[in-house]
Amino acid sequence: MPFDTEWAKAKAQAARDSSTARTRLDGATTGGGGGGGGGQDLVVVQDDLGAVGHSAYRLHGGLKAAGGHAKAASEGAGTELSGSNFTAGAALTKLSSTWDTQVKTLLEACAHISNHLDYSSTAYGAEDQKIATTMRDAGKKAMTPSRIAEYYG
Repeated sequence: MPFDTEWAKAKAQAARDSSTARTRLDGATTGGGGGGGGGQDLVVVQDDLGAVGHSAYRLHGGLKAAGGHAKAASEGAGTELSGSNFTAGAALTKLSSTWDTQVKTLLEACAHISNHLDYSSTAYGAEDQKIATTMRDAGKKAMTPSRIAEYYG
């Protein structure tokens, strides 16, 4: 029996089987909430992960430069104002310190996102390749669900 046919039968059986924990093989709905009923399996596209990771990397670089410039300009203005006996100078210096803390926190978040998504994309790709090369029968064809079940029966 071809894989597609067997997979369709397995999904139909799972949908009919009320004794299961309502596990759906076809994924979640596209709307809010859970409950299954969607038309596709979960798909993680490496290009999508890479694009988000790259965007976080670019944001990190731009924010680091712009955030540092803003901090230096604010500190300089705060020092000038304080030197001229303006009370706003101390407030601007405090604001600059708070700004720097917030920018560093955001930079760290961008770095974590970029690194995690780059790692995830690579790891998922390697795992998919491993599964694809090991889940073959002696005839070098992809194994059907029933053939796979023999190993776990």
